Amino acid sequence: MSYEGKMLERFNMPTRFKVERALLQTLLKHGGVTKEFGSGQEIVDEIADHFELNEDQRSASLKTIYRKENRVKQSLLWHRLLFRAADSLAKQQLVSRPKQTLKLTKKREWMLTEKGFDKALRISNIPNDTKEFLPTKSYEVQKIVKKLTESHRPENYDPFDRKKKLLKKTKESIIRVRGFRQAIIDAYNYKCAICEMKIYSPDSLLWEVEAAHIVPHSFLGRDDIWNGLALCHLHHWAFDVGWLTLQDDYTICVSSKIHSLPPDFGRFGDYEFIRAISRKRRRIFLPGRIELHPHHNSIRWHRQNVFHQ
Repeated sequence: MSYEGKMLERFNMPTRFKVERALLQTLLKHGGVTKEFGSGQEIVDEIADHFELNEDQRSASLKTIYRKENRVKQSLLWHRLLFRAADSLAKQQLVSRPKQTLKLTKKREWMLTEKGFDKALRISNIPNDTKEFLPTKSYEVQKIVKKLTESHRPENYDPFDRKKKLLKKTKESIIRVRGFRQAIIDAYNYKCAICEMKIYSPDSLLWEVEAAHIVPHSFLGRDDIWNGLALCHLHHWAFDVGWLTLQDDYTICVSSKIHSLPPDFGRFGDYEFIRAISRKRRRIFLPGRIELHPHHNSIRWHRQNVFHQ
């Protein structure tokens, strides 16, 4: 038995197979990515807590002797076990290695692949049909995100995709839609562009914010960064039905029909979620990069075809 194997046995560490499963589940909870394993990192402690590791198990060290350099390198046994598990997952094409992810996102991270995402869902007993709605990153989806966020912003943008098929869903089209959603919510820092609400579910799997098409999907609106907004559920609905729109300077415009509503409509106790916006002209929350702002052609179409004056 190897020195490392003896140390794993001596400290009664969990098997690599069990650590692989726990790592996939934890990656799912953490949005599909984690940094390389180091001290003080949340995911390292989280998985250790999952296995109820004691202090000796967490702090046990492996010693590697570099004879040519006449020095001894120490590494934590638990961190080595996590790396071995991640390396095994990479060989199974369930995660991408940090070197691969670095080329794609400029961050050294382990990231779920679509295959790893599917397995993580099975292990976690989460129905696979929820995958389409989870904002979990995968290597394949991040390729779409990169393409969307790094594309040249056209001056005369056409927000309609006349080749889009509304009825037929393919694996590629689903990944494209997920890439659109991820690109939008990333660009808006997971905040609603109107109210800046930012919150996720207690299990950290779902964010409240949604990626809204400005020119709707039903009108063949493109899955592009320039045809999208990050909106909370309520403001997404209000935008889609025409209570709200945007001016070319991204100022929020509220339908005049708000004045004909009964006074008890559109209220949360004393708060009036639409009337409050109409009383103060203000711009939406926008991405830091101008290239990612909604295109005026998309906004004008919404103002002319969806918004109720």
